[in-house]
Amino acid sequence: MTLTLENLGLCVQRNWIIRNINIEVQPGECLALLGPSGCGKSTTLRLIAGLDKPSEGSISLFNKDLKGISPVNRKIGMVFQSYALFPHLTVVENLALGLKVRGYSIAEQKRRISYVLELLQIATLRNRKPQEISGGQRQRIALARALLRDPLIYLLDEPMSNLDAQLREDLRPELRKLIISGDKPVIYVTHDQQEAMAISNRIAVLNNGNLEQIGTPQELYLKPQSIFVANFIGRPQINMFEPLDSIRIAVRPEDIYLDPDGIQCKLIYKEWLGQNQLLFFDTPKGTIRMIGDTALDIPSEPRITWKKQKEHHFSTKSGKRIS
Repeated sequence: MTLTLENLGLCVQRNWIIRNINIEVQPGECLALLGPSGCGKSTTLRLIAGLDKPSEGSISLFNKDLKGISPVNRKIGMVFQSYALFPHLTVVENLALGLKVRGYSIAEQKRRISYVLELLQIATLRNRKPQEISGGQRQRIALARALLRDPLIYLLDEPMSNLDAQLREDLRPELRKLIISGDKPVIYVTHDQQEAMAISNRIAVLNNGNLEQIGTPQELYLKPQSIFVANFIGRPQINMFEPLDSIRIAVRPEDIYLDPDGIQCKLIYKEWLGQNQLLFFDTPKGTIRMIGDTALDIPSEPRITWKKQKEHHFSTKSGKRIS
């Protein structure tokens, strides 16, 4: 059940929206497409779904080229940002629509709907209308609709972006459990790196339509292959400065520590993170962020440093990793 994107690209009015996208997703694997707005995440998803036609490259599922196959015949389960539920219909009636179109008997419709409502723990909502339930519950119903299609692959486009932060955090474990218990490839589009790292097995980072790096969350965090990935992955953001014209050095805030023989600096700002604090220091190298449990107060003037082996080195010219 492998999904394969090979040299995939889309050109609109001589502008490449995405280009040279090469990705493979295995059965039971969740791949997150991560990047800032306009990087090509949703475009890639639309090409897989057949809603847009690629300008170059190929998309295959089960080693079958999807070129020329209409969206309705691709057996894809999609979940969008918007719930797209009919307000005048109950939960069960909304879910039954697709099954009716596909010719399932009333008895089979009831069986399938009951199963998926129990699976997502929303069986008590079956007779309510969309306006009578919460945003999180409506998102589960949208997910239930995708599950009812019994697709070959799931495509989720920012499915939790309309939910508040606490609800997103509550739903992540449930969604992750649902994904890893299945045997279908899953593509999960998000601009939220925390969400991507929590839900996916691997992450593909996109930037201006290009694939910057693909790997596990740990690989992207511990060994970013470009300045863009180093800056984009990880919160608080990585420290970055130039020792030479051609080289840029990056160090994670958790790798900075106080040292009487280190760089002279001045504490200019701090934020509480619970057990730790995020400290901002003014230094000859610019502002440096550090995570620690120190009792320093503004305007302390300590010295800080880091271990050489914790440095990430990048080429200023190419933006790519050197070591």
